[in-house]
Amino acid sequence: MIWSKATEQALRGLIYLASQRRGEPVLSRQIADYLGVPVQCITKVMRSLAKRGLLASVKGRGGGFILLPAAEHLTIMDVVEAVEGHAALSLHCVLGLKVCADETACPLHRQWTDLRRQEMDWLRTQTIGEMAKMSSVALQTA
Repeated sequence: MIWSKATEQALRGLIYLASQRRGEPVLSRQIADYLGVPVQCITKVMRSLAKRGLLASVKGRGGGFILLPAAEHLTIMDVVEAVEGHAALSLHCVLGLKVCADETACPLHRQWTDLRRQEMDWLRTQTIGEMAKMSSVALQTA
């Protein structure tokens, strides 16, 4: 699946926040530096996630973004849907045909449908917390 830059930054930003100290605000600049993206971009993405209730945004001195306790249990699918919307996850014909369904299938319909189902199942089971644990282990061994 190919996601927008905003979705990629949202996922990476949430994973980064999940690996930080619980309950302490993290500045946009810190997240941006870690991800290697402009601070304006990550601030926009993080504010959007805060508006959707995936993060807390703390204003003022000592402010920043805090991953809510339940957010560690968010799945990748939750984040993708929050940023991309449900339409981005709909199954489109791999060949680009307007009419492609089980009854009027293109030559690749079955394989594509199976692949998309596997992908969606994986996105529904992987949590931000699990991804943060995996990424911190990878960073320690690198």
